[in-house]
Amino acid sequence: MVKAFRNTVMALTFVGVAGCNILWNFMNDYVVCGLALAASVTAGFCVERIFIVRSRREMIRLHGADWHSAENRQLDS
Repeated sequence: MVKAFRNTVMALTFVGVAGCNILWNFMNDYVVCGLALAASVTAGFCVERIFIVRSRREMIRLHGADWHSAENRQLDS
């Protein structure tokens, strides 16, 4: 689900940035394509980060602030 949502956000960001250039013709098409690609990748990373932070908060809420300490104890032994 996260992957599909991230890909959708990336595609919409690319189309939005490239579409603005098509409508208003701000810059060279190659430059805008690069900028749109960079913006879509950045948006994809941001969406992934949001899901990671959200799941971490949920784990802390369910299992307490030290939910990963048992994993650390196994590695130390």
